[in-house]
Amino acid sequence: MKKHSNVFIYIILHWEELLCILTVSLMTVICVITIIARYCFNYGISWSTDVCNIMLIYTTFVGGAAAYKKNQHFGMDFLTDRLSPNVRYALKVVINAILAAMFFFLFYLSAVYTAGSRKLMTASRIPYKYVDFAAILGFGSMAVYSVVFLVQAFTNHDKYYRNFVMSQSQQLEEQMREEAPEGDSAQAAGRKEAKS
Repeated sequence: MKKHSNVFIYIILHWEELLCILTVSLMTVICVITIIARYCFNYGISWSTDVCNIMLIYTTFVGGAAAYKKNQHFGMDFLTDRLSPNVRYALKVVINAILAAMFFFLFYLSAVYTAGSRKLMTASRIPYKYVDFAAILGFGSMAVYSVVFLVQAFTNHDKYYRNFVMSQSQQLEEQMREEAPEGDSAQAAGRKEAKS
């Protein structure tokens, strides 16, 4: 029973990545089958473009949410890196609050837009509601994780600092220090003292 609950928890925590794996895999398989059918058997699969577009849209929105969840979106830190750690921390919290409000608003707009959608795709006749639902999933996930990050800013300062406030160069230095054997770090510290 415990094994099943662990799998369920894993699926809940990583549903964005799992959905992206599924959509990219389906898109790849359908594209390959379509190419083989067209060039080897002179047969066109009319619905393949619509389905591949749907898979790409889900990969984009849900993949963006998966990257946001792991703080893997690129950012320009050259201005914030010049600020003191306390000011940088406060600024990141304010930015997180703005992002949370924006993602909840986009989630709401996506839900309203999807509910009002009446169009059908040209070849496959798939309702656009299924396409638009990708935005609901993506923005919903980002809204939830924005709130999680905001709570973390006030409850777990060290983790929030490491994940959001530290610059990439500081994170790399810390990672190198953790991975280096003790003798290497002592030698590096000795070299640093000798230079100064």
